Amino acid sequence: MQRTVALRERGRFAALLNSILRAARRRAGWPEPDARNLRTWRQLVLGVLVQRSTRLLSLARAVLPQRRAGRVKTAALGLGYFLTRAAFPIGPCSRRLLLAIGGAVPAERLVRYRGLALLVIDPTDYPKRSRGRGTRGRQMQHIGRVRRKGGGRPTPKRQRRPAPGRPKPAAAKPATTFGYVDVWAGLVLAGKQFLPLDRQLFSGAHPALPGQPAVEDAVLGRALAMARVLKLRCIVVGDRGLGRKERLIALATRQQACVFRIDPDITVLSPRGLAPLLLAALLDQQPWLGETVWNGGDEGPTRCRVRAVRAAIRFSRTGRQADFTEATLNFVELVPFQADRESLVLATTLPARTLADCKGVAGVYAQRWVIETAFETMKAWGLERFMVRAWGAIDRLLWIVALAYALVVLALQDRRLLRLHAQAGTLLHQWTVLGRRLTPGKLAEALGLDYSAHCRAWTAVWLR
Repeated sequence: MQRTVALRERGRFAALLNSILRAARRRAGWPEPDARNLRTWRQLVLGVLVQRSTRLLSLARAVLPQRRAGRVKTAALGLGYFLTRAAFPIGPCSRRLLLAIGGAVPAERLVRYRGLALLVIDPTDYPKRSRGRGTRGRQMQHIGRVRRKGGGRPTPKRQRRPAPGRPKPAAAKPATTFGYVDVWAGLVLAGKQFLPLDRQLFSGAHPALPGQPAVEDAVLGRALAMARVLKLRCIVVGDRGLGRKERLIALATRQQACVFRIDPDITVLSPRGLAPLLLAALLDQQPWLGETVWNGGDEGPTRCRVRAVRAAIRFSRTGRQADFTEATLNFVELVPFQADRESLVLATTLPARTLADCKGVAGVYAQRWVIETAFETMKAWGLERFMVRAWGAIDRLLWIVALAYALVVLALQDRRLLRLHAQAGTLLHQWTVLGRRLTPGKLAEALGLDYSAHCRAWTAVWLR
């Protein structure tokens, strides 16, 4: 088939990166990198966009025309040197660039609830199979343990939580493998899109890192600080496992709005007499507020009954009776009519007195799914299939993927690139499949198709 469509607006897309760089440079504290390293960084960002891969050989094939190298392997060695040894402040530069991208997003494109933007936080795993063992010290550096995908014991069918007083069934011990954990936080945009603001790589085997909860708090703190710079007040949204008592109390004490999914087996203080009671038992005592339809991700729309309660939680790090912190939160439960579906329990600082309030809280939590969609897209680009071994090189490569993804998300939000959107849609219709809307993954696919036919044109505008 003869290719008759081209992205003639590629110059505007390249100019978008230049405008972001200029905006980041104007902020105080910008660590200006060496010009040669900055050029290599731009080549890597373009390579990730058009190749949708993190393999050095794939990236080297894309950037070979831009480098003084005669072979792909030579170019790959140069990229590996940049990731491992080059003096490039990737973390500070990336955060300022993401902040500039956040500032360039039109305010009306942010998803809000009660005037507050939504800030989602979630960790993701990168299983690396046998990379934890190697000869002559060639294994991946500081590699820890993560859950094995598709491994371990079979997952039991989901059941409703047990009645109060009955023991909770023992959970199957998950199988693990070597790998890394990466904690991400970012904003929810219209069109079910996610804009990353901050991330941090974690491994329990790293000698200088604290535990994963401390890393999650650090990422959340930096993301909230960036949101304040953007003059945004946010609702923090997190999945089960992130809603620890200590974190919930800290957020409520700082009057930071939040919605976290939790398990109902925690101890709370009932509003009457402050008697300790299981949250599940306290919720069972509450009247139903009404019914709603909950879109539970993979499970699809589910009819549920809704109830809520307000109670206090306490946390003590030392275990001493008088040494504790305390906060009062609202707890919302959505109980499916189908007995084999698990109920949804949310802890929040938002109002939850009426059925409308509870529906709003559940709707806020439903927006958390955008970060899972972003992970799915970036992992299709090779986010978890990296082969570099040094900790610093892994972190740099993941930052480059984050910036490439954020740049594509911004391109979809920028009205000045509507002609690029139309050209990308036409190109995809001619050569592949386009769904109902142009997504970050599909736009990157269109960039790759155009780059393969117009490599010189891309090089001319990208490294201008």
